[in-house]
Amino acid sequence: MKKLLLAPALFLIAGLPSLAEDDGTKKERPSILTFSDKSRISGIPKSVEAEKKQIILDSPSLEGQTTLNTGKLLEMTLHGKPEEIEADHYALATIKGHFRDSHRDTIRGRLTDLDDETITLETWYAGKLTLRRSLVHSLDIFNQSPSFYNGPDGPEGWVSAGGDIDKYWTFKNRTMISKARSGIAREVEIPDKAKISFTANWKSSPYFRLLFFSDDGSDDYPGTGYSLNVQRTYMSVYRNAPNDRNNDIISESIRNLLEAETAEFTIYLDRSKDGTNAIYIDDKEIGTWTGVDDTKFKGKWIHFVPQNTSPIKFSGISVAQWDGILPAKPEEEEEVDTEDQLEGQEIRLANGDVVIGTVKSIDEGQVSLSTSFGDVGVPIKLMRSVALSNKIDEVRMETNDVRCWFHEGGYITVKLKSLDEKTLKGYSQVWGDAEFDINAFSRIEFNIWRPELDTARYGSSSDW
Repeated sequence: MKKLLLAPALFLIAGLPSLAEDDGTKKERPSILTFSDKSRISGIPKSVEAEKKQIILDSPSLEGQTTLNTGKLLEMTLHGKPEEIEADHYALATIKGHFRDSHRDTIRGRLTDLDDETITLETWYAGKLTLRRSLVHSLDIFNQSPSFYNGPDGPEGWVSAGGDIDKYWTFKNRTMISKARSGIAREVEIPDKAKISFTANWKSSPYFRLLFFSDDGSDDYPGTGYSLNVQRTYMSVYRNAPNDRNNDIISESIRNLLEAETAEFTIYLDRSKDGTNAIYIDDKEIGTWTGVDDTKFKGKWIHFVPQNTSPIKFSGISVAQWDGILPAKPEEEEEVDTEDQLEGQEIRLANGDVVIGTVKSIDEGQVSLSTSFGDVGVPIKLMRSVALSNKIDEVRMETNDVRCWFHEGGYITVKLKSLDEKTLKGYSQVWGDAEFDINAFSRIEFNIWRPELDTARYGSSSDW
Protein backbone atom coordinates (compact mmCIF):
# COMPACT_ATOMS: atom_id res chain seq x y z
CA MET A 1 0.00 0.00 0.00
CA LYS A 2 1.30 3.45 -0.86
CA LYS A 3 1.27 5.59 2.25
CA LEU A 4 -0.11 9.11 2.19
CA LEU A 5 1.27 11.51 4.76
CA LEU A 6 -1.86 13.52 5.39
CA ALA A 7 -2.03 16.48 7.68
CA PRO A 8 -3.32 15.27 10.96
CA ALA A 9 -3.85 11.61 11.48
CA LEU A 10 -5.47 9.28 9.08
CA PHE A 11 -7.84 6.39 9.07
CA LEU A 12 -10.05 4.94 6.42
CA ILE A 13 -13.36 3.31 6.39
CA ALA A 14 -14.89 0.15 5.08
CA GLY A 15 -17.47 -0.30 2.39
CA LEU A 16 -15.39 1.77 -0.02
CA PRO A 17 -13.42 1.05 -3.21
CA SER A 18 -11.66 -2.30 -3.13
CA LEU A 19 -8.36 -3.65 -4.34
CA ALA A 20 -8.26 -6.70 -6.59
CA GLU A 21 -6.56 -9.82 -5.22
CA ASP A 22 -4.56 -12.14 -7.46
CA ASP A 23 -7.37 -14.70 -7.32
CA GLY A 24 -9.88 -12.17 -8.68
CA THR A 25 -11.57 -11.45 -5.35
CA LYS A 26 -11.94 -7.98 -3.94
CA LYS A 27 -10.13 -6.66 -0.90
CA GLU A 28 -11.12 -3.51 0.94
CA ARG A 29 -8.47 -0.82 1.08
CA PRO A 30 -7.32 -0.46 4.68
CA SER A 31 -7.52 2.72 6.64
CA ILE A 32 -4.65 4.29 8.54
CA LEU A 33 -5.18 5.60 12.06
CA THR A 34 -2.60 8.17 13.17
CA PHE A 35 -2.37 9.12 16.81
CA SER A 36 -0.73 12.08 18.55
CA ASP A 37 2.25 9.93 19.63
CA LYS A 38 2.91 9.23 15.89
CA SER A 39 1.51 5.69 16.06
CA ARG A 40 0.09 4.60 12.70
CA ILE A 41 -2.15 1.54 12.50
CA SER A 42 -3.78 0.23 9.32
CA GLY A 43 -7.01 -1.72 9.17
CA ILE A 44 -10.71 -1.68 8.36
CA PRO A 45 -12.77 0.27 10.92
CA LYS A 46 -16.03 -1.45 11.74
CA SER A 47 -17.62 1.11 14.03
CA VAL A 48 -16.99 4.20 16.13
CA GLU A 49 -18.82 4.92 19.39
CA ALA A 50 -18.23 8.58 20.21
CA GLU A 51 -19.48 8.57 23.81
CA LYS A 52 -17.33 5.57 24.67
CA LYS A 53 -14.39 7.07 22.77
CA GLN A 54 -13.81 3.74 21.07
CA ILE A 55 -13.21 2.47 17.59
CA ILE A 56 -13.42 -1.17 16.57
CA LEU A 57 -10.71 -1.92 14.01
CA ASP A 58 -10.16 -5.08 11.99
CA SER A 59 -6.41 -4.95 11.50
CA PRO A 60 -4.04 -7.51 9.93
CA SER A 61 -1.29 -6.26 12.26
CA LEU A 62 -3.40 -6.84 15.38
CA GLU A 63 -5.31 -9.86 16.64
CA GLY A 64 -8.48 -9.60 14.54
CA GLN A 65 -11.06 -7.03 15.57
CA THR A 66 -9.59 -4.81 18.26
CA THR A 67 -11.15 -2.01 20.31
CA LEU A 68 -8.96 1.11 20.40
CA ASN A 69 -9.33 4.30 22.46
CA THR A 70 -9.86 7.45 20.36
CA GLY A 71 -8.75 9.92 23.06
CA LYS A 72 -5.56 10.72 21.13
CA LEU A 73 -6.70 9.85 17.62
CA LEU A 74 -6.02 12.75 15.26
CA GLU A 75 -7.53 11.70 11.96
CA MET A 76 -9.19 8.98 9.99
CA THR A 77 -9.04 8.92 6.22
CA LEU A 78 -11.72 7.40 4.01
CA HIS A 79 -11.41 5.80 0.58
CA GLY A 80 -15.02 6.10 -0.54
CA LYS A 81 -15.97 7.42 -3.93
CA PRO A 82 -18.49 10.27 -3.92
CA GLU A 83 -21.41 10.30 -6.31
CA GLU A 84 -21.01 12.53 -9.34
CA ILE A 85 -24.20 14.56 -9.51
CA GLU A 86 -24.93 16.91 -12.39
CA ALA A 87 -26.94 19.90 -11.19
CA ASP A 88 -28.19 23.13 -12.74
CA HIS A 89 -26.54 25.03 -9.87
CA TYR A 90 -24.42 24.56 -6.77
CA ALA A 91 -25.37 26.48 -3.64
CA LEU A 92 -22.54 26.87 -1.13
CA ALA A 93 -23.42 27.86 2.45
CA THR A 94 -20.53 29.11 4.58
CA ILE A 95 -21.16 28.63 8.29
CA LYS A 96 -20.25 31.06 11.06
CA GLY A 97 -17.00 30.10 12.82
CA HIS A 98 -16.86 28.41 16.22
CA PHE A 99 -15.94 30.96 18.91
CA ARG A 100 -12.30 32.02 18.27
CA ASP A 101 -11.54 29.20 15.86
CA SER A 102 -10.69 30.38 12.33
CA HIS A 103 -12.15 27.35 10.55
CA ARG A 104 -15.43 27.91 8.68
CA ASP A 105 -17.60 25.02 7.62
CA THR A 106 -19.00 24.93 4.11
CA ILE A 107 -21.77 22.73 2.81
CA ARG A 108 -23.10 22.49 -0.70
CA GLY A 109 -26.27 21.29 -2.37
CA ARG A 110 -29.20 22.43 -4.48
CA LEU A 111 -31.08 25.39 -3.00
CA THR A 112 -34.69 24.30 -2.52
CA ASP A 113 -36.05 26.78 0.03
CA LEU A 114 -35.12 30.09 1.64
CA ASP A 115 -37.06 32.11 4.20
CA ASP A 116 -36.39 34.45 7.13
CA GLU A 117 -35.40 31.58 9.44
CA THR A 118 -33.99 28.76 7.32
CA ILE A 119 -32.06 27.78 4.19
CA THR A 120 -32.76 24.34 2.74
CA LEU A 121 -30.20 22.48 0.64
CA GLU A 122 -30.82 19.16 -1.06
CA THR A 123 -27.72 16.93 -0.99
CA TRP A 124 -26.92 13.47 -2.33
CA TYR A 125 -25.10 12.51 0.89
CA ALA A 126 -27.60 13.59 3.59
CA GLY A 127 -30.89 14.29 1.84
CA LYS A 128 -32.43 17.67 2.64
CA LEU A 129 -30.61 19.74 5.24
CA THR A 130 -32.48 22.72 6.71
CA LEU A 131 -29.93 25.24 8.02
CA ARG A 132 -30.60 27.88 10.64
CA ARG A 133 -30.15 31.10 8.70
CA SER A 134 -28.76 32.98 11.73
CA LEU A 135 -25.79 30.56 11.75
CA VAL A 136 -24.99 30.93 8.03
CA HIS A 137 -22.37 33.54 7.21
CA SER A 138 -22.92 33.65 3.43
CA LEU A 139 -24.80 31.90 0.63
CA ASP A 140 -23.20 31.76 -2.82
CA ILE A 141 -24.51 30.10 -5.96
CA PHE A 142 -22.41 28.75 -8.83
CA ASN A 143 -23.19 27.16 -12.18
CA GLN A 144 -20.08 24.98 -11.89
CA SER A 145 -18.75 22.93 -9.00
CA PRO A 146 -17.34 25.51 -6.54
CA SER A 147 -14.17 23.56 -5.72
CA PHE A 148 -11.60 22.04 -8.05
CA TYR A 149 -8.64 21.20 -5.81
CA ASN A 150 -7.94 21.19 -2.09
CA GLY A 151 -4.71 19.86 -0.59
CA PRO A 152 -2.01 18.70 -0.71
CA ASP A 153 -2.91 15.25 0.58
CA GLY A 154 0.24 13.60 -0.74
CA PRO A 155 2.44 13.31 -3.86
CA GLU A 156 -0.23 11.66 -6.03
CA GLY A 157 -1.07 13.90 -9.01
CA TRP A 158 2.05 16.04 -8.65
CA VAL A 159 5.10 15.96 -10.92
CA SER A 160 8.55 17.44 -10.39
CA ALA A 161 10.63 19.20 -13.01
CA GLY A 162 13.58 17.27 -11.61
CA GLY A 163 11.78 13.99 -12.30
CA ASP A 164 11.98 12.53 -8.78
CA ILE A 165 9.46 14.02 -6.35
CA ASP A 166 10.87 12.16 -3.32
CA LYS A 167 14.30 13.62 -4.02
CA TYR A 168 13.11 17.21 -4.13
CA TRP A 169 9.94 17.35 -1.99
CA THR A 170 8.58 16.01 1.30
CA PHE A 171 4.86 15.60 2.03
CA LYS A 172 3.55 15.52 5.61
CA ASN A 173 0.71 17.03 7.62
CA ARG A 174 -1.06 18.16 4.41
CA THR A 175 2.02 20.25 3.61
CA MET A 176 4.67 19.95 0.92
CA ILE A 177 8.22 21.04 1.75
CA SER A 178 10.95 21.75 -0.78
CA LYS A 179 14.42 20.19 -0.50
CA ALA A 180 15.98 21.97 -3.49
CA ARG A 181 15.18 24.41 -6.29
CA SER A 182 13.27 21.92 -8.42
CA GLY A 183 9.61 22.93 -8.84
CA ILE A 184 6.49 20.82 -8.43
CA ALA A 185 3.29 21.00 -10.52
CA ARG A 186 -0.13 19.45 -11.08
CA GLU A 187 -2.98 19.86 -13.56
CA VAL A 188 -6.09 21.57 -12.18
CA GLU A 189 -9.21 22.74 -13.96
CA ILE A 190 -9.34 26.51 -13.43
CA PRO A 191 -12.87 27.90 -13.89
CA ASP A 192 -13.67 31.14 -15.72
CA LYS A 193 -13.85 32.92 -12.37
CA ALA A 194 -11.41 31.36 -9.94
CA LYS A 195 -9.87 31.85 -6.54
CA ILE A 196 -6.41 30.34 -6.03
CA SER A 197 -5.11 30.41 -2.46
CA PHE A 198 -2.24 28.89 -0.51
CA THR A 199 -0.12 29.45 2.60
CA ALA A 200 3.66 29.69 2.40
CA ASN A 201 6.11 29.25 5.32
CA TRP A 202 9.83 29.91 5.15
CA LYS A 203 12.89 29.75 7.39
CA SER A 204 14.85 32.79 6.26
CA SER A 205 12.94 34.83 3.68
CA PRO A 206 10.28 34.15 1.00
CA TYR A 207 11.83 33.44 -2.41
CA PHE A 208 9.64 31.44 -4.81
CA ARG A 209 7.42 31.53 -7.91
CA LEU A 210 3.81 30.46 -8.42
CA LEU A 211 2.88 29.64 -12.02
CA PHE A 212 -0.65 29.07 -13.33
CA PHE A 213 -2.24 28.52 -16.76
CA SER A 214 1.05 26.78 -17.67
CA ASP A 215 1.14 24.44 -20.66
CA ASP A 216 3.98 22.19 -19.41
CA GLY A 217 4.18 20.71 -15.93
CA SER A 218 7.63 19.22 -16.50
CA ASP A 219 9.32 22.59 -17.03
CA ASP A 220 9.92 25.26 -14.35
CA TYR A 221 9.95 27.83 -17.17
CA PRO A 222 6.95 26.93 -19.40
CA GLY A 223 6.18 28.85 -22.56
CA THR A 224 2.83 30.29 -21.49
CA GLY A 225 1.01 31.28 -18.32
CA TYR A 226 1.30 33.63 -15.39
CA SER A 227 4.29 33.85 -13.06
CA LEU A 228 3.85 35.35 -9.58
CA ASN A 229 7.34 36.03 -8.22
CA VAL A 230 8.07 36.63 -4.54
CA GLN A 231 11.59 37.85 -3.79
CA ARG A 232 11.92 38.67 -0.10
CA THR A 233 10.34 42.16 0.05
CA TYR A 234 9.26 42.43 -3.58
CA MET A 235 6.48 40.84 -5.62
CA SER A 236 5.92 40.88 -9.36
CA VAL A 237 3.40 39.27 -11.69
CA TYR A 238 4.38 38.44 -15.27
CA ARG A 239 1.99 37.29 -18.03
CA ASN A 240 3.07 35.33 -21.10
CA ALA A 241 0.05 34.65 -23.33
CA PRO A 242 0.05 32.67 -26.59
CA ASN A 243 0.36 34.87 -29.68
CA ASP A 244 0.49 37.96 -27.48
CA ARG A 245 3.17 40.27 -26.20
CA ASN A 246 4.51 39.63 -22.72
CA ASN A 247 3.15 41.82 -19.95
CA ASP A 248 4.50 42.93 -16.60
CA ILE A 249 1.27 43.07 -14.60
CA ILE A 250 2.32 44.01 -11.05
CA SER A 251 5.52 45.23 -9.40
CA GLU A 252 5.05 46.01 -5.70
CA SER A 253 7.02 46.21 -2.46
CA ILE A 254 5.90 43.74 0.22
CA ARG A 255 8.16 44.82 3.07
CA ASN A 256 5.63 43.62 5.64
CA LEU A 257 6.93 40.08 4.98
CA LEU A 258 10.46 41.06 6.06
CA GLU A 259 9.88 39.99 9.67
CA ALA A 260 7.26 37.34 8.93
CA GLU A 261 7.69 33.58 8.61
CA THR A 262 4.37 32.81 6.95
CA ALA A 263 1.76 34.44 4.73
CA GLU A 264 -1.49 33.54 2.98
CA PHE A 265 -1.65 34.36 -0.72
CA THR A 266 -4.93 34.69 -2.65
CA ILE A 267 -5.29 35.26 -6.40
CA TYR A 268 -8.68 36.25 -7.79
CA LEU A 269 -9.05 35.57 -11.52
CA ASP A 270 -11.76 36.63 -13.97
CA ARG A 271 -10.71 35.19 -17.34
CA SER A 272 -12.95 37.49 -19.42
CA LYS A 273 -11.43 40.54 -21.12
CA ASP A 274 -13.42 42.95 -18.96
CA GLY A 275 -12.80 41.05 -15.73
CA THR A 276 -10.90 42.39 -12.73
CA ASN A 277 -8.09 40.26 -11.28
CA ALA A 278 -6.30 40.78 -7.98
CA ILE A 279 -3.54 39.54 -5.66
CA TYR A 280 -4.00 39.60 -1.87
CA ILE A 281 -1.47 38.77 0.85
CA ASP A 282 -2.90 38.15 4.32
CA ASP A 283 -6.22 39.68 3.21
CA LYS A 284 -4.51 42.90 2.06
CA GLU A 285 -4.81 43.93 -1.59
CA ILE A 286 -1.39 44.12 -3.27
CA GLY A 287 -2.44 44.87 -6.83
CA THR A 288 -5.13 44.46 -9.49
CA TRP A 289 -5.23 44.28 -13.29
CA THR A 290 -7.88 44.35 -16.02
CA GLY A 291 -8.17 44.39 -19.81
CA VAL A 292 -6.61 40.99 -20.58
CA ASP A 293 -8.32 38.03 -22.19
CA ASP A 294 -7.27 34.91 -20.32
CA THR A 295 -9.75 32.64 -22.11
CA LYS A 296 -6.98 32.02 -24.65
CA PHE A 297 -4.95 30.14 -22.03
CA LYS A 298 -5.43 26.40 -22.50
CA GLY A 299 -2.81 25.24 -20.00
CA LYS A 300 -4.06 23.71 -16.74
CA TRP A 301 -0.80 23.37 -14.81
CA ILE A 302 -0.10 25.09 -11.48
CA HIS A 303 3.54 25.16 -10.29
CA PHE A 304 5.30 25.97 -7.02
CA VAL A 305 8.95 26.74 -7.74
CA PRO A 306 11.52 27.53 -4.99
CA GLN A 307 14.17 30.04 -6.05
CA ASN A 308 16.89 28.94 -3.65
CA THR A 309 17.84 25.88 -1.63
CA SER A 310 16.34 27.10 1.65
CA PRO A 311 13.27 24.92 2.40
CA ILE A 312 9.82 26.41 1.98
CA LYS A 313 6.44 24.96 2.94
CA PHE A 314 3.24 25.18 0.90
CA SER A 315 -0.09 24.22 2.47
CA GLY A 316 -3.78 25.06 2.27
CA ILE A 317 -3.65 24.97 -1.53
CA SER A 318 -7.09 25.58 -3.00
CA VAL A 319 -8.49 26.23 -6.46
CA ALA A 320 -12.15 27.17 -6.17
CA GLN A 321 -14.98 28.90 -7.97
CA TRP A 322 -15.24 32.65 -7.31
CA ASP A 323 -18.33 34.86 -7.53
CA GLY A 324 -16.39 37.73 -9.17
CA ILE A 325 -16.75 40.11 -6.21
CA LEU A 326 -13.51 41.24 -4.55
CA PRO A 327 -13.41 41.56 -0.75
CA ALA A 328 -14.64 44.93 0.47
CA LYS A 329 -11.97 47.38 1.54
CA PRO A 330 -12.15 48.58 5.17
CA GLU A 331 -13.31 52.07 4.13
CA GLU A 332 -16.18 50.47 2.19
CA GLU A 333 -17.47 48.55 5.21
CA GLU A 334 -19.63 51.32 6.60
CA GLU A 335 -22.50 50.89 8.98
CA VAL A 336 -25.82 51.25 7.22
CA ASP A 337 -28.90 52.61 8.96
CA THR A 338 -31.28 49.68 8.74
CA GLU A 339 -34.26 52.03 8.82
CA ASP A 340 -33.11 53.50 5.49
CA GLN A 341 -32.58 50.13 3.87
CA LEU A 342 -34.99 48.78 1.34
CA GLU A 343 -37.05 45.89 2.60
CA GLY A 344 -35.75 42.53 1.45
CA GLN A 345 -32.33 41.09 0.77
CA GLU A 346 -29.70 41.87 -1.82
CA ILE A 347 -29.56 39.21 -4.53
CA ARG A 348 -26.67 39.43 -7.00
CA LEU A 349 -27.06 37.92 -10.46
CA ALA A 350 -24.48 36.40 -12.79
CA ASN A 351 -24.45 39.41 -15.13
CA GLY A 352 -23.78 41.87 -12.29
CA ASP A 353 -27.39 42.99 -11.78
CA VAL A 354 -28.65 43.42 -8.22
CA VAL A 355 -32.23 42.78 -7.09
CA ILE A 356 -33.59 43.82 -3.68
CA GLY A 357 -36.48 41.60 -2.67
CA THR A 358 -37.72 38.68 -0.65
CA VAL A 359 -38.01 35.06 -1.71
CA LYS A 360 -41.63 33.93 -2.05
CA SER A 361 -40.98 30.41 -3.27
CA ILE A 362 -38.49 28.12 -5.00
CA ASP A 363 -39.81 25.55 -7.45
CA GLU A 364 -37.88 23.42 -9.95
CA GLY A 365 -34.91 25.76 -10.17
CA GLN A 366 -36.99 28.96 -10.34
CA VAL A 367 -37.05 31.59 -7.58
CA SER A 368 -40.11 33.82 -7.21
CA LEU A 369 -39.16 37.21 -5.74
CA SER A 370 -41.33 39.93 -4.29
CA THR A 371 -39.81 43.36 -5.02
CA SER A 372 -40.78 47.02 -4.88
CA PHE A 373 -41.41 46.88 -8.64
CA GLY A 374 -43.53 43.75 -8.58
CA ASP A 375 -43.12 39.99 -8.48
CA VAL A 376 -40.34 38.60 -10.68
CA GLY A 377 -38.91 35.19 -11.41
CA VAL A 378 -35.20 34.35 -11.55
CA PRO A 379 -33.60 30.98 -12.42
CA ILE A 380 -31.38 29.91 -9.51
CA LYS A 381 -28.52 29.15 -11.93
CA LEU A 382 -28.44 32.86 -12.85
CA MET A 383 -28.07 33.95 -9.21
CA ARG A 384 -24.64 34.40 -7.63
CA SER A 385 -25.21 35.32 -3.99
CA VAL A 386 -27.88 36.14 -1.42
CA ALA A 387 -27.00 38.70 1.27
CA LEU A 388 -27.82 37.44 4.74
CA SER A 389 -28.27 39.30 8.03
CA ASN A 390 -25.20 40.69 9.76
CA LYS A 391 -26.68 39.51 13.06
CA ILE A 392 -25.18 36.04 13.10
CA ASP A 393 -25.34 33.74 16.12
CA GLU A 394 -22.25 31.91 17.30
CA VAL A 395 -21.84 28.19 16.72
CA ARG A 396 -21.07 26.27 19.90
CA MET A 397 -18.11 23.96 20.35
CA GLU A 398 -19.46 20.54 21.32
CA THR A 399 -17.94 17.53 23.04
CA ASN A 400 -17.17 14.83 20.46
CA ASP A 401 -17.08 17.33 17.58
CA VAL A 402 -15.25 15.99 14.53
CA ARG A 403 -14.26 17.79 11.34
CA CYS A 404 -15.38 15.90 8.22
CA TRP A 405 -13.58 16.81 4.98
CA PHE A 406 -15.41 16.46 1.65
CA HIS A 407 -13.61 14.92 -1.32
CA GLU A 408 -14.07 18.11 -3.34
CA GLY A 409 -12.67 20.27 -0.53
CA GLY A 410 -14.22 22.04 2.42
CA TYR A 411 -15.50 20.46 5.61
CA ILE A 412 -18.29 20.41 8.16
CA THR A 413 -18.15 20.12 11.94
CA VAL A 414 -20.41 17.47 13.44
CA LYS A 415 -20.96 16.23 16.99
CA LEU A 416 -20.29 12.58 16.27
CA LYS A 417 -22.72 10.03 17.64
CA SER A 418 -21.76 6.92 15.69
CA LEU A 419 -20.07 5.77 12.51
CA ASP A 420 -20.10 2.48 10.67
CA GLU A 421 -19.15 1.16 7.25
CA LYS A 422 -21.86 3.15 5.46
CA THR A 423 -23.14 6.00 7.61
CA LEU A 424 -21.98 8.78 9.90
CA LYS A 425 -24.59 9.97 12.39
CA GLY A 426 -24.19 13.23 14.21
CA TYR A 427 -25.60 16.55 15.34
CA SER A 428 -24.96 20.14 14.34
CA GLN A 429 -26.41 23.28 15.87
CA VAL A 430 -26.78 24.47 12.28
CA TRP A 431 -29.07 21.71 10.96
CA GLY A 432 -29.80 19.37 13.86
CA ASP A 433 -29.45 15.58 13.66
CA ALA A 434 -28.48 14.07 10.31
CA GLU A 435 -27.15 10.90 8.70
CA PHE A 436 -24.37 11.22 6.13
CA ASP A 437 -23.25 8.79 3.47
CA ILE A 438 -19.67 8.01 4.51
CA ASN A 439 -18.56 8.14 0.87
CA ALA A 440 -18.97 11.94 0.95
CA PHE A 441 -15.86 12.34 3.10
CA SER A 442 -12.17 11.85 2.39
CA ARG A 443 -11.07 12.03 6.03
CA ILE A 444 -12.32 12.83 9.52
CA GLU A 445 -10.38 14.72 12.20
CA PHE A 446 -10.93 13.84 15.85
CA ASN A 447 -10.30 15.77 19.09
CA ILE A 448 -10.37 19.04 17.17
CA TRP A 449 -10.87 21.29 20.23
CA ARG A 450 -7.81 20.00 22.10
CA PRO A 451 -5.06 22.59 21.53
CA GLU A 452 -2.46 20.39 23.23
CA LEU A 453 -2.69 18.11 20.16
CA ASP A 454 -2.18 20.89 17.61
CA THR A 455 1.57 20.41 17.32
CA ALA A 456 1.09 16.71 16.60
CA ARG A 457 -1.76 17.52 14.18
CA TYR A 458 -0.28 20.42 12.22
CA GLY A 459 3.41 20.25 13.02
CA SER A 460 5.49 23.05 14.58
CA SER A 461 7.39 25.94 13.04
CA SER A 462 10.60 23.99 13.60
CA ASP A 463 9.21 20.85 11.89
CA TRP A 464 10.93 20.96 8.53
